Amino acid sequence: MTRRTRTVLAGLLVIAALGACSAGSDESGITAEGAADSSAGDVVARAGSADGGTAAGADGAAAADAQQVVQTARATLLAPDPVAAAHDVVALVVRLDGRVDARYERSGTDGHDPGSATLTLRVPSAAMPTLSDDLAEIGQVREFAVETENVTTAAQDLDARITATELSVDRMVALLARAASSSEIIEAESALTERQANLERLRSERAGLADRVALSTVDVEIYAPERAPEPDPGPPTFLDGLATGWTGFVATVRTFLHVVGVLLPWLVVAGLAGAAVLVWRRRRAAVPLPPADGASGDPAARA
Repeated sequence: MTRRTRTVLAGLLVIAALGACSAGSDESGITAEGAADSSAGDVVARAGSADGGTAAGADGAAAADAQQVVQTARATLLAPDPVAAAHDVVALVVRLDGRVDARYERSGTDGHDPGSATLTLRVPSAAMPTLSDDLAEIGQVREFAVETENVTTAAQDLDARITATELSVDRMVALLARAASSSEIIEAESALTERQANLERLRSERAGLADRVALSTVDVEIYAPERAPEPDPGPPTFLDGLATGWTGFVATVRTFLHVVGVLLPWLVVAGLAGAAVLVWRRRRAAVPLPPADGASGDPAARA
């Protein structure tokens, strides 16, 4: 092998070695950059987890992608003793790990008024499908209606706003730490206080929404069977108005006829008395008056 050939080969080896070093450097740079991004993501995730230490934040993080539904219900229950039935309903709510937000009981009188009860319950959402059957074991369920509201979008919006506000608070804390002058410190503290107050308000709203999702509101009214109010028939129609008008007309005619029946005997008696007086006056007007004292009825004699 000649010297020129050895020189060319050596140059090619040097170039190959430099290319390998450059590729390794690029790969290490990419790896470092990816690791940095991963670390930054971990920091953000840890910050979100720390701020979600409250019940609302934990519920929002756990159910970020799940459908969140608020349920409200009303029930009418019939029981011979409404007050005793109300006590049984409270015991049922305690067994279901719920709570009673409002309670009103009215004791009745012996043999006349059995009383009534009204309760506002907070029942776990998981127990709502069987709540009607549970109430049926206490009394007769006359009415049970459930309404739902999907609040998934509202919950996700609050979670996003809470995360953004937390990052803003962290930035203001860092800015306050770097403040040098008194004016900068005062301005940073004012902005930090405002953002912290906004963050607490958002967390409170999120906690309230999480509570409404976790515990459904149920209004229960308990009556005795003979005291139960009639269910609402709905909005009135034209036929309902016609029936009401006809009923009023018939009632007016009946009242008028009743009044006439009451007054008729008196009217007959008053008519007979008036007729007798009228006949007497006519007869008296037909009788000629006698001449005055000392006067003659003959004109010649008077002359």
